[in-house]
Order: sequence, then structure tokens, then C-alpha cells
Amino acid sequence: MVENLKSGTVVFGYVIERLLGRGGMGTVYLARQQSLNRAVALKILHPHQLRNPAAVEDFLREARATARLNHQHLAICHDAQADPEKQLYCYSMEYVSGQTVSATMQGEGPMKRSMALHITYQIASALGYAHQHSLVHRDVKPDNILVNKNGVAKLLDLGLVRDRLDGVGSTSAGKKLMIVGTPEFSAPEQSRNPRTATPASDVYSLGATLYYMLAGRPPHTGETVIDLIVRAATEPVFFPESISQDCRVLLQLMLARNPEERLPHGAAVVAALEALAQGREPKLPDKRAQTETSPSEDMVDDEPNASTSQRRRVRRVRRHR
Repeated sequence: MVENLKSGTVVFGYVIERLLGRGGMGTVYLARQQSLNRAVALKILHPHQLRNPAAVEDFLREARATARLNHQHLAICHDAQADPEKQLYCYSMEYVSGQTVSATMQGEGPMKRSMALHITYQIASALGYAHQHSLVHRDVKPDNILVNKNGVAKLLDLGLVRDRLDGVGSTSAGKKLMIVGTPEFSAPEQSRNPRTATPASDVYSLGATLYYMLAGRPPHTGETVIDLIVRAATEPVFFPESISQDCRVLLQLMLARNPEERLPHGAAVVAALEALAQGREPKLPDKRAQTETSPSEDMVDDEPNASTSQRRRVRRVRRHR
């Protein structure tokens, strides 16, 4: 298995056309699926990751997580293939032509308020959908948001996504720094312990991305990763004059250091943005309503050991949504 595949190479019935990009887990190519004659984004696991069985499992988990979701602002997974003998693992996704938010800003600078809020609204709706399916993304950032020529945004790279029950009750064998996500855009609680990331952690990351789109830089910077993490956990966010007052109110609700003081999930961000569009001040959802509509409620219904009363409560909540 080689790192760079040449144009014309056939992999599991996909003909490689050109390189699209590289990430921590794999290389993404534009390819053509021979059976359906359609363009796809084909993600192939990096050869150097094959030495780590956990990395292979993470890659396959990414494919499974992507396949579970079907939303207009999420890239859809088509197919996954594995050949352990050839040490080849890949999966194909919907191909979306366009540029990432970070690439666009490198060429054009900070975005207009209307465009930044429009992108945020779309990604918030995608996160709300994922959160309702008990998934946390954990790496929302400008590099993972693709926008096409019509202004349609897609959230990419579910490589760090996890079920919200993964790792519950687990303990670390030693005290070591484990960073999951991108420090400039990660919530303080996620930087402290990635296993405790919640939908509110994704909200922080989306808020940091919105700040970046408006200001041209992340909300916190530092000379080292540790410096950056400490600042995000202890220092208030400074707002430049270019960020309007109504956006500051929204960002304060998304970038609160304490997750209890933050918008709790993607659906709450959508509601806050709708309030902003109607000239109303965004606010945290009512605590009682937040509890009743929390994505975690839906998880009980899927638990085989859930009590009858728990299942009835979930069904009542769903009927009143």
C-alpha cells in the first residue's frame, strides 16, 4: 500500500482521479464509482496507521458513524471496504465541490456577518441532528466545514465522533496529556478530558468557528498548546469592534467556559440564531424545557435495560416535541 495513489488506480471498484486532501487518519481522493458512474470522495486509511489496531478501529467507527446520519448539511457515507490481507481500508462519501471555511478566509479574510451566521445556522442544524442521534462530533472547526458555490455548508470529518455513552465509567491508567480535537476550537472541558465531551462541547467549537469567521482569528491564542488551553479555561473572550453587539451576545452563550452556562446542543443554537434573525436577544433555553428535550432523553428508549416508566417518559417527551 502506497501513500499516494496515481490517477487511474482502481481501489474496490473506485477509479482514483485526483488528491483532495490529507487528514490525521487518512487521505481523501476524488474518485469515480464504476458501478454507478458517480463522483465520490474516497477516504483511505494512512498506511502508517495500520501498525495501530486502535487506529484501524477508529477509522471503521468513523465510517459507521457517518453512515448512521442522513442530513442535508452532513456529507453522506456511501460504502465501506476493508481488505486486511492487502492492508487496505477505505470508505466513500458524497463528493461536495467547494472550499473549506479556512481556505476561503485565507484568500478573502473575515466573512460578512450574514454569511458567517448563515454557515453557522446550517452547521448548527447538522449538529442538532447528530446530537439527537446521541453522537458528539468533537472536532468542529473551519477546516471541517465545506461550502459550495451556492452557499450550502457541509460538516465533514466524523473521525473523532463518538457515541455519548462510549467510555462511561472508564478510567485512565496514567496521568498524560490526551488531546482530541483542535485546541484553538476545543471547549475547556474537552481539553481537560476528551471522554467527557458533550453536545455543549460541540457548541463551543462552533462558537469558536463563528468567532473565527467574524474576527479572522480564534477566540484564544497561545505560544504553546498548554498556554492556549489555559487561556481558554481561565480568560474571558475579547471581542474586536468588527463583531456586532448582537453577535457578541450569541457568542457569549456559545463560548461560556462553564458548559452549564452554554447553549446545550445544536438545536439550541438554531433557536438562538432564529431569535437573532427576528430581532430578539438569544437566551439559554429554560432549564425544564432543556431537560425534557435533551438529546440524552432519546438514549433511554434504546437501552435494553431501561425501565417501563423510563420508556413511557421518553415517549411522552417525544409526543410533545
